[in-house]
Amino acid sequence: MTAEHKDQARGHKQTSDAQNSSSKIAAEAQRWQEQTRTPFVSENPERRESFETQALKWPINPLYSPADLEALGFDYMKDLGFPGEYPYTRGTKANGHRSNFWTMTQVTGFGKGEEWAKRARYMLDQGLSGLILEHDLATTNGYDSDDPIVEGEVGRAGMALDSLEDLEKAFDLPFDKLQYLMSVCNAPQPVNLAMIIAALEKKNVDPKEFVLHIVNGILIEYICVGRYIYPPEHGLRLATDCIEYIIRHHPNWAPISIISAQLQPAKANPVQEIAFSLAIACAYIDETLKRGFDIDTVAPYFHFVVNVDMDFFEGICKLRAFRKCWARLMKERYGATNPDAMKIRMMTSPTTIALTLQQPLNNIGRLAIMATACALGGAGDNMTTPLHDEAHSLPAEEAIRVGAALQHIVAHETGVAETIDPLAGSYYVETLTKQMEDAAFAEMDKIFDMGGAVKAIEKGYFQRALGREQYERNKDVEEGRRKWVGVNHLKLAEEKREIEIFRLNDAMEEEQIAKVRELRERRDQDAVNAALAKVKAAAINGDNMVVSCLEAVKVYATHGELCHAMREVFGEYHADSQLGGF
Repeated sequence: MTAEHKDQARGHKQTSDAQNSSSKIAAEAQRWQEQTRTPFVSENPERRESFETQALKWPINPLYSPADLEALGFDYMKDLGFPGEYPYTRGTKANGHRSNFWTMTQVTGFGKGEEWAKRARYMLDQGLSGLILEHDLATTNGYDSDDPIVEGEVGRAGMALDSLEDLEKAFDLPFDKLQYLMSVCNAPQPVNLAMIIAALEKKNVDPKEFVLHIVNGILIEYICVGRYIYPPEHGLRLATDCIEYIIRHHPNWAPISIISAQLQPAKANPVQEIAFSLAIACAYIDETLKRGFDIDTVAPYFHFVVNVDMDFFEGICKLRAFRKCWARLMKERYGATNPDAMKIRMMTSPTTIALTLQQPLNNIGRLAIMATACALGGAGDNMTTPLHDEAHSLPAEEAIRVGAALQHIVAHETGVAETIDPLAGSYYVETLTKQMEDAAFAEMDKIFDMGGAVKAIEKGYFQRALGREQYERNKDVEEGRRKWVGVNHLKLAEEKREIEIFRLNDAMEEEQIAKVRELRERRDQDAVNAALAKVKAAAINGDNMVVSCLEAVKVYATHGELCHAMREVFGEYHADSQLGGF
């Protein structure tokens, strides 16, 4: 017998031995069920008629064994493998977090640029090394602060950004402490990116010294968030302009993030989160490939932000399945050969929708549990934590301290990062991970059959699917099937809110309005008019919009003026009300 035949025979024997072992275990499990568990349960009835995962509503067995994995066709090397190797189920880093912890970040954004800079410096002093800058609704919807349509919204839900001067103030930061900055401003992203580049030049900050990450994930806005300006095809074009510009000019930056964390508060279940997010990523990838890049160059620039809810294992398995699905998609759909193209870039976060207005201190416990689940699921390159006062106000300094300490407690005190992928091999975890992977690919196939993510948006498929999930999940709480402490369980008759509340200075809006009006009085208006004309010409001609926007922001054209110039060419998007709901 040849060596090759011996190897084949050995492999067949090992497979046979494993099957025989699983069969024996399945038989023993049946015996245990009949002789041990059933008599016990007859005397001690289960506390629930059925057990199921919170979001997917998949039944949870009382016990899992190798027989469950065999039923799914689970193969150790194909489905699990080793950390840092395909299919990356166990993580994209060969040593997990034994070499370095994840970058610890928090979201912030309010008021004027100088106020944000003060808060950002405070956050960096609390042991954070990454910041996520949110902009207000006026900015994200493409209006200046003095536009009547945004009255009352200026600086409320994020930092106001009217001109380059605002970012010059905001970037009064110790960049030596800052490893990572994410800027969230989807619809007007070419304008936002241009302002960031120009502000860094003004501050003499070397863009290679830190990682700038622009979210740039406009397609999800059409599905569930609503901060869009232009029709989807133009939104996709502007996002692709930013991706192309960064790859060519700032290759150490991150030009795109798919925020599955926005789908999750819209009540997407984990399978939908994975499938919708990856289908949306394919829309960006396909457009970027048309610009002359190859998949091995493009794929490593893609990034995802993924939330974990209070269903501990559902969240952990979602992170593991996300990694594996991305790796398979890049290899099987696009033919990627570069391992870096198959390694997903991911930020993880506890979800905000698990946090309650009632009994807000309970949220600290929820955040600790969810952050631990993030770490056990691999954590990703970054982790951000919302704060326990999230439902009440913009974060107070006390909440920032607690949130920063919480990540350090998980990292340094729990031991969850001391070994790589510590839950691997759990029969339940591996079963649920495999089930999610299979279901996610089935859902993606449906979307691709429709013509891809943009067509699915236009047909209202995503919107209707989320509407159904919202109805079912809200009903679970309303009818008491899901217990939520402080909301429908252990409610207090009289509750006092004993937490520090951040109050925004009401005069801030008037000050910001006065500032942008004063800027218009002293700038070179002829230069601004010429720059805006170039922006419109670029929009018409199909040129990369970042180039003309960069020229315009340097002569202090305002954010709203630039967005309006593109409105004149692209028009505005108004969603069809018939596309939503269930």
